[in-house]
Amino acid sequence: MPSEGQAGAGGVGGFKKWKCILCGEDVVEGQRFIWVPQRGYAHIECVKARLAASGRLDQDVVALLDASEAVSYAIVRLKAAARLASRGVAEFISEHRRRLEGVAAAVEKRLVEKLEEQGAL
Repeated sequence: MPSEGQAGAGGVGGFKKWKCILCGEDVVEGQRFIWVPQRGYAHIECVKARLAASGRLDQDVVALLDASEAVSYAIVRLKAAARLASRGVAEFISEHRRRLEGVAAAVEKRLVEKLEEQGAL
């Protein structure tokens, strides 16, 4: 998961946005996407379309895509919850969100390795 300092210019409804490295359209925080180190962001749908076109969608990639999506969704929900909470609870939620961001980074790193092995990135 990208750090807060890596956001692109602007945002949508308080969420960050970037450009997809595969289709060039906006990727908005909360959408299904992955972070590709040194390259940027990609919609999960764009990644799956590229894999499907090449016939290389294997069980490990599917599992890593699902894991990435689950952790990313949890991070977005924790950010929304922190916005609603009092300061003390918001800090508690944010601390644990940051821990999940580390998990997301590890999952996405492994996913990117698999995608590069298959020539999808």
